[in-house]
Amino acid sequence: MKRSIKSAAVFFAILALSFIPPKHNIVGRWKTFNNDGSFGFVDFNPDGTFKVITADGSQTLHHGNYKFKDDVFSINDKEGCGDTYWGTYKFTFVSEDSFRVALIKDTCTGRRTDITTGNVGLSRYKNGVAN
Repeated sequence: MKRSIKSAAVFFAILALSFIPPKHNIVGRWKTFNNDGSFGFVDFNPDGTFKVITADGSQTLHHGNYKFKDDVFSINDKEGCGDTYWGTYKFTFVSEDSFRVALIKDTCTGRRTDITTGNVGLSRYKNGVAN
């Protein structure tokens, strides 16, 4: 009897843990895919800074700070509306190496437009290949 109670407890513990969503990590280089067929890269650094660069890496288009927790992404950028305007977005992960972006709140019109209408998704870039 004790053995079956222990087995049932272990089973339910494993079952409960299987419903905890995974913690995603966005640190690294991501390839952005734009509506017009072009692409670029976003580098998310471990220190909470980011930069957006052209496909050939020759030009930084945006840079700033970000926060990421529970698939909620907050951003401010130096070129957009400045350091004091933070935008908040929801990342929906298709896989660990691919996600889509949806607006939660951003009062910076230019950034909001770039992120929500110009970008159709991001894929992690590893060893010269977008996954």
